[in-house]
Amino acid sequence: MPPLPHPEQRQRILFYLPMVTNWWFAHIVEPMLRRLAAAHEVHVLAPAPWRGTGIGAEELARCADLPDVRWYIMDGPDHPSTRTKPEDAEGLIGFVRDLAPDVVLCRTADHETPRHFPGTVRLLMEGRLEPFAPPPRWILLAERPHDHGLLAEMSPAERDQLRTMLAPAWDRLQCTLAPAPDERAALFARLGIRKDRPLLLLPLECETEDNFFAMHRLGTKPNAALVRALSAQLGGRCTLAVTNHPLNDAHVDAASLIEAVADCDNVVLLPPRIGMHPATLAMARHADGMLVGDSKTFALAAFFGVPMHRESRFDTGAWLGAYAALEPFVADVAAGTARRPDPQTARLWFAQYLLNDAFDPLAPEDDLLARLARPFDPDRWDAALARLQRTLPALFAEPAQASG
Repeated sequence: MPPLPHPEQRQRILFYLPMVTNWWFAHIVEPMLRRLAAAHEVHVLAPAPWRGTGIGAEELARCADLPDVRWYIMDGPDHPSTRTKPEDAEGLIGFVRDLAPDVVLCRTADHETPRHFPGTVRLLMEGRLEPFAPPPRWILLAERPHDHGLLAEMSPAERDQLRTMLAPAWDRLQCTLAPAPDERAALFARLGIRKDRPLLLLPLECETEDNFFAMHRLGTKPNAALVRALSAQLGGRCTLAVTNHPLNDAHVDAASLIEAVADCDNVVLLPPRIGMHPATLAMARHADGMLVGDSKTFALAAFFGVPMHRESRFDTGAWLGAYAALEPFVADVAAGTARRPDPQTARLWFAQYLLNDAFDPLAPEDDLLARLARPFDPDRWDAALARLQRTLPALFAEPAQASG
């Protein structure tokens, strides 16, 4: 790949957006378009609307005051295929090569086709990971969709610096989320969960019609069938606690999932929230293991030190200790010997994620092109920490002084 031009030089930037939803466009893409179009040549290549994705009249109208942005809307009969595997991949690649962008920013489940685009190519991925849970507009710039827990190359001094910078927020959140000593027993009794066998937590992945990332899922689909299959595999060895994805709760008929859970005597479907917390976060604190697939909930397992099984096409940081095969994972969980995420590396990875990797389209100090030129850059950590303090002030507040 040729070197990226200096961020201050005028560049040709292409947004390639087969899987952009209206929400993503309004909250993430449009702010980026506006900032970049003020100083650079910006092009947008996207299909016409289909299954809640693509660009139509509403998105174009939002940017009517940006006359210099050049739009290319794919509306031929094969445009739906661009979300997953373009029928005319060669033609699409040829078009982008003729355009010759310096940078290509992609919102697509198809990461193979963009690999052949010229310039620096990155996927725009969700950047809101729990339990820190910054605003949902935060994103990550990735080369592949679901590589989880990977660390940049850095010196020992940089590792120490990152850990130290995040330490106050990390320690505060660990303390805040630590469950009371008797909480597990009370919670299990209330939810009808047996205490005499391990609990495995299964956060279900999104199955809305606009989530084409589901094409990458390994194993049994859809979610209801996955629950039945795991229940049969686990038998009486474990209880499977299931949490539904929030977007599934809002937009997907749950009848088949509810029926599957009812048919399985070792499965419990948790409510969306338990107390003050989302159910996945609340139960991760008590789970003996988690089954995470490509779900972002791997970050909860990392934070709480929960053993995890991950079946995925993508890479997983070795420090997470994830099991690729289910049977050794279940056996080790049952024996109490399962590998856990390394706690010191977990703190380091969260610091890298929050202070180096995460990008806020609305933050004036977040320079997208500088970030592409220098993916790992200690010079931006102070500004990122200040951004985090503004965003999550409760994690940095001084503890209240006892009155005398």
